Amino acid sequence: MATFKVYTCKACGYSVHTEPSGHYYLISGEYTNYKCSNCNEVVSINSFERIDDKGTHECPHCKSTGSLTKWNPVKGPCPKCGERMVVDKDAGVIMAD
Repeated sequence: MATFKVYTCKACGYSVHTEPSGHYYLISGEYTNYKCSNCNEVVSINSFERIDDKGTHECPHCKSTGSLTKWNPVKGPCPKCGERMVVDKDAGVIMAD
């Protein structure tokens, strides 16, 4: 089960729908969030796709390789501007299985 919240950067407006830990399970598999240092997007990768410790998985947005690092909205800053991400209380919560 996963409880998705919307995390938004107050400085630039970038937002992400995710679990606070950046790691979650759904019926379709186990997912982990990564930040791409090339395009500065957060991507969720299914564990079946196997990322190694160097992040050599291809980014689904920009297709670069070797640019992914684990990310979560609580510890990680906004991937676009580096400021703090906060829960958007007006966006609600999505619960998924």
